[in-house]
Amino acid sequence: MIRTKKNTREEDPCGGNPQRNAYFFCRFDGAVTLRQESLSKTMRPRRVSERLVFVLPLVWVLVGIFAKGATTPPAPALGQFSRIQATSLDGAHMNLPADFSGQLNLVVISFAREQQQEVDSWIPAARKIEAAHSQFRFYELPTMSRENLLYRWWFDEALRSNTTDKDLRSRILTAYVNKHTFKKSLKIENEKRVVAILVDPKGHVYWRADGSYSDPDLSALLSVLAAHGE
Repeated sequence: MIRTKKNTREEDPCGGNPQRNAYFFCRFDGAVTLRQESLSKTMRPRRVSERLVFVLPLVWVLVGIFAKGATTPPAPALGQFSRIQATSLDGAHMNLPADFSGQLNLVVISFAREQQQEVDSWIPAARKIEAAHSQFRFYELPTMSRENLLYRWWFDEALRSNTTDKDLRSRILTAYVNKHTFKKSLKIENEKRVVAILVDPKGHVYWRADGSYSDPDLSALLSVLAAHGE
């Protein structure tokens, strides 16, 4: 009697089903088991070096885009600082905006002597900003209509006598201009409040606030400076 050798190979609990998914359930001896098949070569992840070939160029493109957009552009809605002449209280004649000494300059524009308290409210914050930002400067710009020389002398002397701080004297610039044209260029609708602007020597305006200093206005100003790397 010829004995046949018993096949000791266990039957595939999943019926020898060919690869379908990386994972599938199969039933064997009344129990549900989880079987994981090895991934085929076509499904294996690419090497790190192969991935970098495609990823690195994309990274450099994105870096370039964000670097170009880092600087806040001028705001056309805030107007343009027109060319005017002014004189500081220490006697220096200036052509503005070209003679503003900062890369970015806080200029507080006033239209009447009664607005001096609003102007003064900006000075403490402006000094702190200038101490922290090397390319930032601040100025006061009392703006009056073109008057006769006697009135100009009287107004300048009155300001000078009330300003004992020598540093501040160099920052207070009196301007006698065509107020209608000047206000129109900066889109200033009225003279009821002072106007603070952030301007560069080309006359581009990047930020504006009306009236006295406020914390929200300061936060907005600092954000613009930060965008310019200041």
